[in-house]
Amino acid sequence: MDDQILGIVGLGVLLCAIFIGFPIAFTLGAVSIFMGFIALGPVVFDLAILQTLSVMQDSVLASIPFFLFMGFLLEQSGIMERLFGAIQQLFAGIRGSLYLAVIVTATIFAAATGIVGSSVVLLGVMAAPSMIKSGYDTRLSAGAITAGGTLGILIPPSVMLIVMGPVVG
Repeated sequence: MDDQILGIVGLGVLLCAIFIGFPIAFTLGAVSIFMGFIALGPVVFDLAILQTLSVMQDSVLASIPFFLFMGFLLEQSGIMERLFGAIQQLFAGIRGSLYLAVIVTATIFAAATGIVGSSVVLLGVMAAPSMIKSGYDTRLSAGAITAGGTLGILIPPSVMLIVMGPVVG
């Protein structure tokens, strides 16, 4: 089978399986192994095992649990609330200061923990009520919270960059 046709068929099978409701992680693995078996034959199983072992032996990936632990400590110790309050006071004279405070705080937290989702959830719980109470637009507040959390993935070190480093080489 031609490589382009195999790729299109694989993408179609992947999308159909995801839309049916299969978990994305298992669907990606199963479709890639199946399409690799069609293209390369039984050698794909050996290649998958060797690639998995080489990624598991990389010591850089050991830092990921420490990022999660740091995020847990920042959230449980109350440092994030104090940081948000300090940044809010710093921008107090500027119009839209809560938006700026949320974006800066979310960026700092996402860069420190390396995980976007935890930053967005924490600031959604912490900052959204004060923004709504102050009369800020709900949709714009949600946008500021998610944008700030997403900025953190671009600032090294983030978990995404740590995971991509060994995989890319």
